Amino acid sequence: MTFMKKALLALSIVLILVGMGLTFGGVFSPAWQVVDIREFRAEHQHGLWWDCIRAEKHVVAVGDFYDETPLHCMYKFDNSAEQVIENTLQHIDEDGAAGESEHHRFWGWHKAVLTFFVLSFCLAFTALCTGCCAPCFTPCTFVYTIGLFLSMVCSVLVDGIFFFSANRVDIRFVQGMVGTYEQRIGYAFYLHLLGTGALVGAFVCALLTTYKFFQSSGNRKLFEPDYSHRAVPHTVLGWQSRDNKNDIPLKSTTSGTTTKREHLIHTFTSPTSV
Repeated sequence: MTFMKKALLALSIVLILVGMGLTFGGVFSPAWQVVDIREFRAEHQHGLWWDCIRAEKHVVAVGDFYDETPLHCMYKFDNSAEQVIENTLQHIDEDGAAGESEHHRFWGWHKAVLTFFVLSFCLAFTALCTGCCAPCFTPCTFVYTIGLFLSMVCSVLVDGIFFFSANRVDIRFVQGMVGTYEQRIGYAFYLHLLGTGALVGAFVCALLTTYKFFQSSGNRKLFEPDYSHRAVPHTVLGWQSRDNKNDIPLKSTTSGTTTKREHLIHTFTSPTSV
């Protein structure tokens, strides 16, 4: 195996590992949407599968400006939390802050984003395994490239679904008691976006790796444009009428004084070794 093939394959595998790490870190973080609700003196972080709240920072001493309080988190799929949200929304006319509870629900687009993430992560892991086997078994490069392509597509869908859903009016803005606050996209989305970029780079390297593997193997002439016209020996069979008596007749028919001989002509092209 040449140095170029080794370098491309190693770079592709490293990019897959980086992409898997960044995407996993992004999904694990709750900071996909962040809003600072000043009237509640709290920062709300709305993630894909859990939400966190941090009380406002406060001065601890002269010269020490602020101290961050710990995050208080809850899962979106927690049944007890769902019941609390339902009870809060029933009193939305009496409690102006109840509208914010709507953003802690486990919506369908959250489930779609997580589903595509799981598919992307599993396909990337499959591609990683087949990529490690590529030096020993060349056809694995096809599985490697296809799996990586599907993983990249699923990761792009994760970013796309979240971005368009997060910019909907009913999701982008949070209603408080006296004001309306706009959520901003947090660092977790950009972390996952970097992971998607790493998978795209890994896919490009995988394409080059597959080409290099098959170009240097015994089938390298398959990539040449005129291979199909000259590389395969073939035989052309045809019937031709001749009057030369020195030829060997295969079939003779006599009609009056006319004798017709039909001969089989074998024409062989010069075979070219592959």
